[in-house]
Amino acid sequence: SPWESAPVQRALTLFLLRTLAKIQQRTGWRLLFLRIDDALCPKDVATQALEAVTFHYDHCQVRRQKGKYTNGSRYVTVGVQLGPVQFVLAWRLYLPRHLVKRLNRTRTAETQVTFYTLTTLVEQMLDEIAPHLPKGCRVYVLFDAWYDNQHLEKYIRTHGWEWICATRANRNVSDRPLSHWWSHLNHQRITRVVVRSATRRHTYLTRHVVGRLRRYPDPVVAVISKRDKRDWSPAYFLCSDTTLSVATILKYYGYRWQAEVDNWFLKERFGLADYRVQSLEAILRWHTLVFAAYAFVQYRRIVPLLDDPKAQLPPVGEVLREHQREHVRQTVRCIAELVRQGHSDDELLDLLVAD
Repeated sequence: SPWESAPVQRALTLFLLRTLAKIQQRTGWRLLFLRIDDALCPKDVATQALEAVTFHYDHCQVRRQKGKYTNGSRYVTVGVQLGPVQFVLAWRLYLPRHLVKRLNRTRTAETQVTFYTLTTLVEQMLDEIAPHLPKGCRVYVLFDAWYDNQHLEKYIRTHGWEWICATRANRNVSDRPLSHWWSHLNHQRITRVVVRSATRRHTYLTRHVVGRLRRYPDPVVAVISKRDKRDWSPAYFLCSDTTLSVATILKYYGYRWQAEVDNWFLKERFGLADYRVQSLEAILRWHTLVFAAYAFVQYRRIVPLLDDPKAQLPPVGEVLREHQREHVRQTVRCIAELVRQGHSDDELLDLLVAD
């Protein structure tokens, strides 16, 4: 196929951002969240011919053996949330350095592939998105511990945005590992924070400290969260906005979960990981078509807001089911009309089933 995936990606991103700006103007919402996440498209362990497929470290896969690697391709996304409006704005395919070297051995000078780290790919997407975000919004960038690095965090602050992330126990705040701070803050009263989900609620025990990170110029808030007093593996969070309360930090970080929902829909319902094409360019086109289909469903979900700022939005799954029901209705109506016109069974098969 001769078409390039990159222009389609840019056009789709620009369309979604313009839609977001229209909704923001109609609703007046001022709090905007950008979500960063990556995921694997797993393949069989013996798959070798697909150019984007190689072994990646997989922290989600529980295995008894020491090596936690999965054969597949990896992509990274940037999503946005404004009130109940949620889009996957941009995506990139991540190719490890060793895979890029292998691909370039058989490519001409004009078709060479360039290696980019995950952080660089994220920064490229944020650069593409930043000029088109709604004006006057307070922006928070949410990401997990895999993207917790001073280079990305400084970059986010250059845009005037704030960031909230999960982090590891060995992260130093004011020259002390976070794993030591809970006992060091024994003088501080435990703050109980209630986190609610769609089906339940849970109370977490938290303590926090305002300190500084190495090679990062501004103070940050570090939050240590335990499920109960005997929890020996707390969760740790960092936030660049020192004016937020602990409850607000955890609430905002909870919005990152939608990235996991997006990944589930993309892979399980839209077939992102089901490609069978071999070349890197063909895999990029497949990803572009799948992300475009998911963007269509996400856009259809928020269409009522363009007319009524107070409209209630259905879940993405319900929008997808309704779209599928419409296709079934159209197919049945088409067949019924052909029957009324007097077509025989063989004629119906010739019209409806391609050779």
